Amino acid sequence: MEFKEFLTANMDDNSKIFLLSKSDQQKKLFVDSFNLIREYFPQCDCYTINNEKGSYKHAFRFGIKTSKESDGTPQITIKFTKDALRVSLKEDVVKEENRVLNPVTIDQLRSILESIKSKLRHKMEGSKNTPISYFKGEKSSDMVIKNDMHKCANEIQPSPLNQILYGPPGTGKTYHTIEAAVKAAEPEKYKTLEIKPSLGASKDQREELIKLYKSLVDDDRIRFVTFHQSYGYEEFVEGLRALTNEEKQIEYKVLPGVFKKISDDAANTNIKKSLELNANPRIWKISIDGVKPSTIKNYCFKNNVAAIGWGHTGDMAQDERSPEENAYFEGLTSQNKNTITQFCSEINEGDLLLCISSAKTIQAVGVVKGDYEYKEQGILDRNDFRHTLPVEWLKTDLDLDIHSLNDNTNLVQKTVYELDRFTEADFFQLMEKNEISLGQKSLPETKDNYVLIIDEINRGNISKIFGELITLIEPSKRAGKNNLETLKVTLPHSGNPFSVPDNLYIIGTMNTADRSLAMMDTALRRRFDFVEMMPQLELFKGKVVKGINLEKLLETMNKRIEVLYDREHTLGHAFLIPVLNALDSGEDDAEASAFTELKSTFKNKIIPLLEEYFFEDWNKIRLVLGDNRKEKSELEQYIFVKSESEKYNDIFGENHGLETYEDTKTTYTLADFNALDSVWNSPKAYQAIYDDTLLKSPANTSDDAGEVTSSSAH
Repeated sequence: MEFKEFLTANMDDNSKIFLLSKSDQQKKLFVDSFNLIREYFPQCDCYTINNEKGSYKHAFRFGIKTSKESDGTPQITIKFTKDALRVSLKEDVVKEENRVLNPVTIDQLRSILESIKSKLRHKMEGSKNTPISYFKGEKSSDMVIKNDMHKCANEIQPSPLNQILYGPPGTGKTYHTIEAAVKAAEPEKYKTLEIKPSLGASKDQREELIKLYKSLVDDDRIRFVTFHQSYGYEEFVEGLRALTNEEKQIEYKVLPGVFKKISDDAANTNIKKSLELNANPRIWKISIDGVKPSTIKNYCFKNNVAAIGWGHTGDMAQDERSPEENAYFEGLTSQNKNTITQFCSEINEGDLLLCISSAKTIQAVGVVKGDYEYKEQGILDRNDFRHTLPVEWLKTDLDLDIHSLNDNTNLVQKTVYELDRFTEADFFQLMEKNEISLGQKSLPETKDNYVLIIDEINRGNISKIFGELITLIEPSKRAGKNNLETLKVTLPHSGNPFSVPDNLYIIGTMNTADRSLAMMDTALRRRFDFVEMMPQLELFKGKVVKGINLEKLLETMNKRIEVLYDREHTLGHAFLIPVLNALDSGEDDAEASAFTELKSTFKNKIIPLLEEYFFEDWNKIRLVLGDNRKEKSELEQYIFVKSESEKYNDIFGENHGLETYEDTKTTYTLADFNALDSVWNSPKAYQAIYDDTLLKSPANTSDDAGEVTSSSAH
């Protein structure tokens, strides 16, 4: 947003005049500070105090201010010094030595906000007013507040760099990662979908969202990984892997894991775009007419082409070649055959090409710009140099040693082969270290955002998987423009420096029934924003299947589970979504199909989950299903789990020696789902889970236990 647009959107006339008088540096720093505070505390009020006293004239305060307050309750105050800004925090927020900040860059303020966000969050929940929302800003004047809550209710808030969606099973955590990932990767495109947070995505919006998600996945800007007990640092960051080389021998290589790979891609996204590299470029070594100076090599460099010999094979792009050409090809060594095949069919547009000058150094760097072409006439006086590729040579006067980068392995004599011991990110890092510019085109300062989705993040050993990276993922420690607190570590296997870029977003999902939040790694909890996802009962408002109110059914069972266990083990709305979809299908037998889905959900999802929750304590399962209220003989037909007590004397006879225990054994039997007269086929049995009136008067309980749908009978 331009500065004048910012003033128009947020500032009253007095503030506009005041801010326009400041230097460009002060203007930028103020706008950045304003937006950053709003990023951390989206609902905070910003208002001015014009009390004409000393340097506090026209201070901007951030906190909560209502119509009944003249001063409000500020937590953060910004005023202007002669050349910069001064940011003050309320006395009880931070230590005295950190209370006043004179930021030179926005990242200094970010570091402070990061450390206090959890402490201040509830103290900054205002109505998102700005100076323009108040007719007057003077102290002790009557404040007329324009509450713009209706505006911000559907306003898109910036995505946090690190967030975890957590909640009980079936609350749509994985489902919502698609939306969260698209919002983080392409916030502007997400905004055009106009998804209202209070209502969620409609069917059409969801389809567009999935299309956008798939395109981002195809571009490798969104990637997915699932943590489990045996997942480790080697798979996530980097580690040694045993691989088989071309000589069929085992060798060990340090390969990047999913996190390092996406971090490198995010950090180098602008370089790759400017050089027009593909999403996963391969790096190829090539020798053009040997390593010594050559007229062929100079011609290639000047004419943006790469060429190799063995031209008498004929056009390798053709399905059929002459018998002479085939005979020539078959007479070559296997190494030369492999070279020709790789050059003509495996090198792709957007790959990197390194032309060597010795066994340890390269002379030129180029990017492949098109497909293989066979030139019948050859190049200059060498009619065998007929296999060519269009290449944009970026640098042709290098003498760059890549021996250590190549795992201290010499570049062998083979004319063309892939260099797979290092990545393009490692190569760019070496170029930067040697202060070599590839002369890439200028691009906007903003980088493409990347997203890593970590499913079941709590199931892995966080300390083992993240290692030293747990510190690097903090927003204040990320590598980014003008971030003075950027941290780099030296990776233990490769020995390369590494930092996490600020355009990489991490989205985790966590099933609270699998492992409690209280057991989470404290270091992880501090560095992630936690977004709770609980059952959404409102999705089923007014939805009735054969008299069964789906909203009341789910609400009642969850209330009982919360009492018997805890809220982290409630049933998510996703369990009943198939029922809702069948009901809303518009088909003639939609209600019958929905009831069949409901029965299937209880059989295959809800009952097995309750067994797991309560460790097969069937008495508690009976309580969740309300069976304890159906003890009257006329209500037995609506019992899902029947209990039967039998004395030990009846089981074993006398003198069984079990007097130290209870003298009665209670057994439980779950009603058969497949029986024709099963209680699971009775809609009123499901109603009785939540409706007491059906149980208090037998007259209300018509005998429908034998009602059988066509599908259940089958």
